[in-house]
Amino acid sequence: MDQIILPGMVTPETLLPGVVHPLEHIQYQREYANVVPLYSDRRDLLVVIWCLLPGQENESHMHPESAHAFVILEGEGTYLKGQPGAEGSLDTRVEAGDIVMIPRGQVHGIRNTGTTPMAYFAITTTAGPYKRIIDGVDIPPHG
Repeated sequence: MDQIILPGMVTPETLLPGVVHPLEHIQYQREYANVVPLYSDRRDLLVVIWCLLPGQENESHMHPESAHAFVILEGEGTYLKGQPGAEGSLDTRVEAGDIVMIPRGQVHGIRNTGTTPMAYFAITTTAGPYKRIIDGVDIPPHG
């Protein structure tokens, strides 16, 4: 699946020397949870940094075609697994250094429940469509 390349995003052609210093790319926004694009190979790998101030979140959603790994870079929060409030849903505290594995089709979200800013890598196998869980809206591919 072809992915959109955003301004400033590293691609295979611009990946020199191949090392990224993530803390240099973190950018928080008071108005919204900020997503900083880092890398796309234009086919099946996308890396972004989510930057969440206390109370901000990446709302619950699912990707039918994409798996994720979240690597918590700084701060702490709550990983939301499953449909919020549904039987079998699970909220788990996460902090800097933790890695969250999310299979394709798994409903998930993450919220900064701490008192300091939180940032994490979201490493995605594809940037296919996703579905917001709160209102069921289908969202086109992002990244």
